[in-house]
Formats: sequence, structure tokens, C-alpha cells
Amino acid sequence: MAIKTELKHSWIITVKEFRQLSRKKALMVPLFLFPIIMIIFFGYGMGGTVKNSPILIVNDDTGTASTSLVQEIGSYTAKYNEDPMFSTTYTKDMSQSEAESKIDAGLYKAVLIIPHDYSDRLAKNESVTLTLVTDSSDTTTSSIIVNFMRQLMARSGPVSLDIPNIYGDLEYLDFLTPAVIALTIFMGSVATTGSAIAGEKEDGTIVRILMTPVSRRSVILGKTTYQLILQLIRAVILILAAYFLVGFHMNGSWLLVALVLVIFTLGGVGMGIVMSTRVNDMESFFQLNLLVTLPSMFITGVFFPLSSVPDWMRYIAYLLPLTYANDAMRTIMIKGQGLSAISTDLIILSLFALITFSAGVHLFRREA
Repeated sequence: MAIKTELKHSWIITVKEFRQLSRKKALMVPLFLFPIIMIIFFGYGMGGTVKNSPILIVNDDTGTASTSLVQEIGSYTAKYNEDPMFSTTYTKDMSQSEAESKIDAGLYKAVLIIPHDYSDRLAKNESVTLTLVTDSSDTTTSSIIVNFMRQLMARSGPVSLDIPNIYGDLEYLDFLTPAVIALTIFMGSVATTGSAIAGEKEDGTIVRILMTPVSRRSVILGKTTYQLILQLIRAVILILAAYFLVGFHMNGSWLLVALVLVIFTLGGVGMGIVMSTRVNDMESFFQLNLLVTLPSMFITGVFFPLSSVPDWMRYIAYLLPLTYANDAMRTIMIKGQGLSAISTDLIILSLFALITFSAGVHLFRREA
């Protein structure tokens, strides 16, 4: 009888837990949907392949050898992918400095300059040098392009490549560090803000705070100020750690980095507030937070370039603020460019911050 009674009580507890779960409407969807999303995004977003990478070919030669070379580059398809590896554009009479400016502007991942005597030199079996300018800030794509071009030139005869390092000698770590900082700030500001409010709602702290003379506006301002200071300190620590431990070099302006991170943090705080107002406990918030923030790391170019993900996933990436934060941070920290180069990213991040923060303040004042 004792065992039967224990089993009966256990079943009652089990039913009670399921009933509590069914009341947490905000928890139900992410609880079951999140693993599916992670499988899809992790599988496709971490693939590390390259396709339709934009390349400019400057062909000053009129011979048949250069024509064959251009056609081979434009039609090349990797064995693991049905799509062309490169999206090629053609022009003439462009200097190396002009090619570098195209790379700086983000228009192309590489520019191949074919000299005017390319076909004649090959016909005479003389050595000839082509110039390949690459966006080495994207170390993954740049390495793939360089390796392909070297293999192709080795089959073309006595052809060599001149590959200037316009951003210095970069490694994968240089590509990774700016995006990891942006990812850390994004996930940190959303999670810490939202979990704090959700936890205070769950244990009743927020109600007790609002019963004091402290206004809702003061609560939001205090939490926002805390996040801005905390996330900037985290960013500085990450940059210094990357510099002293692994040799990362900061090429751009610290002030511009701070500007991007402040705007991005405001957006993250706003998103955290919005999410916390939609739930009533910490468990629901953490599930919702994982559903919203974690997949971002796989499709916004944190670990691999956007060219490595499927087209449908890239369209989603362009809707996510982390994509533009990654681009802005790399443009500043690796390329060393100024405000004009990240103006589009800043506009989008500012809109994200304005919308989410305004919505968060409105919902908090209504819910609290």
C-alpha cells in the first residue's frame, strides 16, 4: 500500500507540474521550438562554405588567354556546392589604389588585375604577374579566394600572384574578435536586463520598489546606466585580453567603437525589457531569451562570413541588428575606417535602439 500511495502522490505532483507549465504560455513555444531552430541554424550557419562571393576582374588584356581565365573564374563551382563560388564583375583600366578603395567600401571580396600583356607573355612562355587584392578582414573568404587563385594560376603556366596585405597580416582571430565583442554585448545586455526584471517580477521586488518614491522612469534609467557602464567595461576587457593574450591589434578609433557599443547596448536593454514584460518568471524569460538571441550567433557572420550561409538564412540575417554591429566593429577595428564607412550600420542600429527601447519603456510603465 505504501508503494501504491507513493506512486499516486508522485502522479499528482507530475500532473501539477504539467498544469503549471501549461499556464506559462510564453514558455511553451520556445521550449519545443528552440531545439529545432538550433539544429537548422547551427547546421547551415556554421557550414563555412563560400558561394557567389563578389569579385571584380580588371582585364586590360585583349588576348584569348585572359578570356579563358576570366571564364574559368566566373564558372567555377565547388564540388560540394551547386552555386558558383564567385559572382564576377568585369572592367578595364583600374589602378591598384582604386581596387583597394573598392575593397574598403565593401563592394568586392577581391579584385584581380590582369595586365595588358598577359596573353602575349604566356604565348612566349614568359613569366607574368597578376595582382590580387583581397578583403583580408574577412579571413575565411579571403583565404579561400587566395587558395583557389593560386591553384588556378599554377595550371595556367608561368603565372604568379602579387597579393598585397592592405590591412596587414591578419588571421582568423582578427576576423573573430570584433564580432565576439558585439555578440557578448548583445547577449549580455538582453540577458542581464531581462532576467533582472523577470526575477524582480517573480519575487515581487519590482512591486516593492515601485511602492517607494522611486519613479518608473528612474528605475529604467538606473538599469540602463548600469548596463552601459557594464557592457563598455566588458568590451574594454575583451579588447585588452585579445591584444595581450593573442596579439590582436586595434586599427581604428576607440571612440567609434564606444559609439557603436553604446547604441547597440541601448537596443539590447530595450529588447531585454520588452521580453521581460511578456513573461512572469525567470524560467520563461531564459527560454524566450535563448530562442531570440542564441541563433543570431550562427547566421550574422560572427564565426563565418555571411556568404557561407544559404540565401534564405542571409535574408534573415539582414533583419538582425547583430549583423550590422558585426560589420561596424570589423570596419573600425580591422580596416581602421571612420564614421562615413559605418554610417549605414549606425543608422540601422540607432533605429533598432529607438524602437526596442521605446517599446520597452512603454511596456514596462504599463505592466509595472
